Amino acid sequence: MVALLAAVAVLAALAACREQELPPPVRSANTEYGFSIVLPPGWKTFEEKTRDCLASLGATGPDNGLVYVCVRQRPPDFATSQSEFVNCEQIKTYVEETLLGRRVECRTTTVQGRQAYEALYLRDVADAKGAVRKQFVNQTFLLRGDRLYAVTSYAMGTTEAKAHAAFNAHSEVVLRSVLTFFLHNGQGSGPPPQSGRERAQSP
Repeated sequence: MVALLAAVAVLAALAACREQELPPPVRSANTEYGFSIVLPPGWKTFEEKTRDCLASLGATGPDNGLVYVCVRQRPPDFATSQSEFVNCEQIKTYVEETLLGRRVECRTTTVQGRQAYEALYLRDVADAKGAVRKQFVNQTFLLRGDRLYAVTSYAMGTTEAKAHAAFNAHSEVVLRSVLTFFLHNGQGSGPPPQSGRERAQSP
């Protein structure tokens, strides 16, 4: 029993050391489109433009997990109604037809007091070798003028169950990051963004 308690104490001390080794949280900002977010400490950060995102800022973590903000032009027929139900149906159609999502769920939420919409869905994603993997996606959509801000997190797996499990394994740290997303008043405010590079298409 004494040996067991000693082993547990050693493991707890090692876990505490690993937590202490993580760098402190840092708020990353994009000044061109006026937003910022605190990305998960210890994750590999990136900032870039893609063919789909006017700006993309995020971080990758274990098990191909990812959280990022994508700014794009507001799609046509996207949340154009005064009805939340109609807007969710429009968003479901957008996710299914444009992002190739399935089993789409949509619900209303707020970000900084602004109306926003959260979508959860599955996707099939082929890698460079043609192998198809499952992707579980959570996206929060926020509109400002003619811009759509999508705060996205996802995880991947060889099966739907594994993709969901990988997402759940990091859901707490990802949620903490997503909740720090902030739209600044006017574009061009905040600290300068890091330099970026081109990235493949993402949801």
